[in-house]
Amino acid sequence: MSEAPREAAAVSNAIRARRPPGGALLDLHAHGWERSLDSGASTAALVLRAAACGLDGVCLTDHNAVCAPGEAAALAEQHGVAVIPGMEVGTDIGHVLVFGLDRFRPELVHIRQLRRIALAEGAAMVWAHPMRELNLPRPDWAELPALFEALEVVNGDHNDREDGYFAQLAQALGLGCTAGSDAHSVQAIGRVATAFEAPVRDLNALIAALRVRAHAAVDLRRAPAAG
Repeated sequence: MSEAPREAAAVSNAIRARRPPGGALLDLHAHGWERSLDSGASTAALVLRAAACGLDGVCLTDHNAVCAPGEAAALAEQHGVAVIPGMEVGTDIGHVLVFGLDRFRPELVHIRQLRRIALAEGAAMVWAHPMRELNLPRPDWAELPALFEALEVVNGDHNDREDGYFAQLAQALGLGCTAGSDAHSVQAIGRVATAFEAPVRDLNALIAALRVRAHAAVDLRRAPAAG
């Protein structure tokens, strides 16, 4: 077996081994080149990879931009997986994944304004890769539950573990733990994912699950293959 099929088979085995019974595994953090100029992969290619790996869905979280619902729905129908539009907003404390806003607005770059608007519009927020942007001002840890539903405690570009520092911090603060590949390439899909206790087929289901912390970070790079 050549290297590419061997790698794909290993990813698929890891996903099968880590999917909760009756639940779902989704990648909550991916970028396509149509709206994220630093990406080397098309949105369609990312979704195709997610389906081929056996993930149950992928969230399109482009930089300060939101995929049109019609585009996401068409990709979901074509590939048979959930395709959920979101957005990665660059804020004054770092990057934030937001699910439930329909467009970018300049005032979203201020974290507390972003939170106010998100709450007013029924959106959910996840602090993306908090382990990365150490040079930016940070809120007091005690303020995090007022700002976020969850922390992205495992990111595909970092080596933080499922039980690492930010996972322990999130648990101590009563926040959820998510994982996202932060994919800017096709190969990044399938490295990490977020496990949900129940199926997540659309944006509303995702927001509801994030709010009740019915999810966990999964590092598929360290997952045992299914026997």
